[in-house]
Amino acid sequence: MSRPRSGPTVALRCFGADLRRRREAAGMTLQGVAETIKKDRATPARWENAETVPNPRMVAVLLDLYSTPAAERTEVLRALEEAKKPGWWHPWREVAEVGVIDLESAATGIRSYAPGVLPDLLQTTEYAEALMSLRNPYEDPAVRRLRLELLEARKAHTIEGGPGGVANNENRAGLWVLLEQATLRRRVGGRGVMARQLDYLEAHIADVGSSVAIQVIPPGVPHPLAISLCGHLEILRFKEFGMGERLIQIGLHPAMTLITDDSDAVENYRMAMDVTSGYAPPRFTPLPLTSKDFG
Repeated sequence: MSRPRSGPTVALRCFGADLRRRREAAGMTLQGVAETIKKDRATPARWENAETVPNPRMVAVLLDLYSTPAAERTEVLRALEEAKKPGWWHPWREVAEVGVIDLESAATGIRSYAPGVLPDLLQTTEYAEALMSLRNPYEDPAVRRLRLELLEARKAHTIEGGPGGVANNENRAGLWVLLEQATLRRRVGGRGVMARQLDYLEAHIADVGSSVAIQVIPPGVPHPLAISLCGHLEILRFKEFGMGERLIQIGLHPAMTLITDDSDAVENYRMAMDVTSGYAPPRFTPLPLTSKDFG
């Protein structure tokens, strides 16, 4: 039987993509596979689309069907065991945007444009809590605590040295953020909250070993991202074979967040980010505001 998931992990997506490549290399269709293994066509399609996880016995049948060399079978079965594991975010699955968080935590590079408020991974706990209060003032305090716990876990896993996070990318800044200067001036929480938030950002800018690069776009610059009115977006890069870059357009509500791997869309926004970054002072430039501006 196939086991349903609370959400697909990158490991499961890669496993499904590998099954698809092997089937196509064997010259078989989904319908042909389904007839051979006496299942409906939707079953192998769900495996390849990372919707369910096949059991080891069925994977062994597929490997025979695809004439997989004996030397590769052990690696495929090992990948299956990884694909069966829940994501690290599983304890917070009730409040997590699973699709976004799993992609984010598996990325080797994240490029972000934040025109309104700071991106999640750069928020202090105080700033994040104040923002949550603005977005949903009637939220259950217990649920909000879970969201804050998840945010701290995301930061630890993704940019503060967690295994597989962007902090381990040795070639370039793992998280590269383009901020509008207005974002820094927009007071979220009290003056003290903003002062400590700016100190937090400045610490990343001053640390040459930080996995975070921050560029602040001066006010009034007619750059392509502003003209497109695209809102908050991210481009994620991965090292896994078969995992193309992802473009994420973040909405006010999780249901409004869009994720695509369309290469044209990714390339268009990547070029827009490249052009926009040229209008901003380079990395390590001090912020145009300091905590004293909110002191």
